[in-house]
Amino acid sequence: DRVEAVLPKSGQIPGEVYAPNQRVRVYVSEVKRSPKGPQVVVSRTQREMLKRLMELEIPEVFQGVVEIKAIAREAGSRSKVAVWTHQDGVDPVGACVGMRGVRIQAIVRELGGEKIDIVQWDADPRVFIAHALSPAKVMYVWLEEATDRRTANVIVPDSQLSLAIGREGQNARLAAKLTGWRIDIRAESESGDAVQRLRADEAVRAQAVAVAHEPEAPAV
Repeated sequence: DRVEAVLPKSGQIPGEVYAPNQRVRVYVSEVKRSPKGPQVVVSRTQREMLKRLMELEIPEVFQGVVEIKAIAREAGSRSKVAVWTHQDGVDPVGACVGMRGVRIQAIVRELGGEKIDIVQWDADPRVFIAHALSPAKVMYVWLEEATDRRTANVIVPDSQLSLAIGREGQNARLAAKLTGWRIDIRAESESGDAVQRLRADEAVRAQAVAVAHEPEAPAV
């Protein structure tokens, strides 16, 4: 009914310039009642904006075949989205990216070139954290849970350290927001003792599994 919407500065993607009569997609973040009628506040920076765009562009997301588990976003710069599916034979990351990246590129264009990383969610937080640090390759993740905070200690190859941290710490920061864990990243060369302990623990666990699966000796 010809109601006007307000796009405040906080809801504008940095660097975007708007022109009269330009069509702009926005997310309705709030509707206030006032004596003059409803006041509609919209945004282009909220995480829900990205979620709704994915529902529009990706049929599997709209239909619920692929579920968006979490979103971490720094509007206008970069976002990370964790996706998951309960259906066998469906690649949730591939469904979101699309053939040759067509689906995700449509969303990137809508958001003014904002980079979007699609990663696979996992119920195991160690696996999820490793995925969240993509495109960096992770060697080990071990968790420390205290009463006041949860920390994930991550070891990466020396060549992957800068990639894991990202420019101005952005990759690590977004991964932390996505997973809900504080992430401490170290290079392999700086974590020699920790790597040796982890490898020893892996060997012990593998031996325990092997013993557990050995056939029982026949009763005498």
